[in-house]
Amino acid sequence: MNNPAISVVMPVYNREQYLKESIESILNQTFTDFEFIIVDDQSTDSSWQIIQDYAAKDSRIVAVKNNGKKGCYSARNYGHRLAKGKYLAVMDSDDIALPERLQRQFDFMEQNPDIDICGSWLKSFGAEEQVIQVPATHEEIHDIMFFSCAIPHQTVIYRIPDQIFYYSEEYASAQDYELFCRKINDWKFANVPEVLLLYRVHEKQISTAAKKEQSANGNRTRLTNLQNIGISLMPETQKIYFDLLFNQFIPNNIDEIAALVDVFEKISAAGKNFGYGIKFQELISFFQKKALDTGIINNITSLKLYFTLFRKSKAFDNSRAHLRYIYHCLRNLLHV
Repeated sequence: MNNPAISVVMPVYNREQYLKESIESILNQTFTDFEFIIVDDQSTDSSWQIIQDYAAKDSRIVAVKNNGKKGCYSARNYGHRLAKGKYLAVMDSDDIALPERLQRQFDFMEQNPDIDICGSWLKSFGAEEQVIQVPATHEEIHDIMFFSCAIPHQTVIYRIPDQIFYYSEEYASAQDYELFCRKINDWKFANVPEVLLLYRVHEKQISTAAKKEQSANGNRTRLTNLQNIGISLMPETQKIYFDLLFNQFIPNNIDEIAALVDVFEKISAAGKNFGYGIKFQELISFFQKKALDTGIINNITSLKLYFTLFRKSKAFDNSRAHLRYIYHCLRNLLHV
């Protein structure tokens, strides 16, 4: 028997409420040349029984248990070791793959042999509903990945390399972002610009239940990204840097705003030397503008720093932006 074209790997832990929908969304794909590796991570509800019931009816399902509950990405790694396909597709046990997902991604990978990993747009449902659009090209994904994940993990399909890759289990709840940043210069990334998956938003998913841990480990990766271009930040600067990235920055004084503008100037210069492009520089401008706008909102401005540092930053893209900042400086000086 020939190996399947795609190995779909899905870890499961206590997902009896959503599991049938997720399994059926893969079994009902228009593309049929796949194996479906479902790894149960020692569920305590009826998930394992549900998996076994489906496996008894469809020979494409490979039903296995992880050796002791070790977490979602340990289960994924276990599934990767079993994969026999040319490609490896990620599936989460609470999401729904649209019927043409595997066909569209298989065709894309076959038509683009230089691409190593491909994601897609997705639509969230449940607690919130929105279409999440992500950039299509490697160049934009590469630039954005420095600051945040630019390829939705639950939508991805990998071209299985000669040496199978694994998620680092040291980055709990943020293993996908760490993997993508680790491989961004070795693999070529892409996203299919259409919705291929419905992403369920609920309180028990990793991004909700382990949000603090996910944020901390994501920031560990962001610090590594900075170090890779020769930039290290003091702890107090790290905090305001991360706060700004995630809309939590409330400046205490003008020095904090100046520190952020200066940090992004250094990131901009270093990024040019390490192959970061147009989108990267656009994001630098966006973050610097956000820092200065936050200062304006909180009545923290400085004419002196404007002329010595801010005026040269990327935050001011036209003369009107310069005049706006000066206007607020004067208002604060005159208390009007």
